[in-house]
Amino acid sequence: MSQNSAPDRRDDEPLRDGTSLMAYLHVLRKAHIALVGRERAHARFRQLATRGHAKQYIEELMPLLLAERAKHRHRRGHHGRP
Repeated sequence: MSQNSAPDRRDDEPLRDGTSLMAYLHVLRKAHIALVGRERAHARFRQLATRGHAKQYIEELMPLLLAERAKHRHRRGHHGRP
C-alpha cells in the first residue's frame, strides 16, 4: 500500500465477484492490457486477493492511465480540456 493512502479496516477483506469494485478492476485490467500487453497485465491482476491489494493496484495504474489519456488528448488536439 502506498504511503499516500490511509489504512482502511477493510483492506484485509477478500475481493468478491459481482461487486462494483470487481467490475471497476476489470475495466482497469482491460486498459492495463492495452498499455503493457495481456501477459503482464494478467500476471499483475492475478496478484489481487484483498481490498488492500485492489487499492494498491488502482494507485499504481491510475497515474499511468491518466498520462496515457493526456497523450491521447494532446494528439487529438484537446489541449487542457477534460
